[in-house]
Amino acid sequence: MKGQIFNAPLNGISAAPFYAAANRVLLMYSMRQARASSRCPADSPAEIEWGSEQLFRLADAAAYAGSKEAKQLRDAATFWKQYSKKPELFPVEIEA
Repeated sequence: MKGQIFNAPLNGISAAPFYAAANRVLLMYSMRQARASSRCPADSPAEIEWGSEQLFRLADAAAYAGSKEAKQLRDAATFWKQYSKKPELFPVEIEA
């Protein structure tokens, strides 16, 4: 493999690509809830299932890539699914 997949740490801080993707999922979920209708009500079980499932998929990809972000993503998805509480946004930079 010629190029690196992830950026090298700079001053002990590195990019968190899976957290950045998770933040996009959370923002999309918020947008979908803002446009809720009687046919698809805001914060319905189906919407929560959809959102948490996206985080589970990101957690799987992060785990496959060996990222430290995997556990936090899986924990957040599990919490969201069990308690119907959307997680806060994730930090886009983490300690290396």
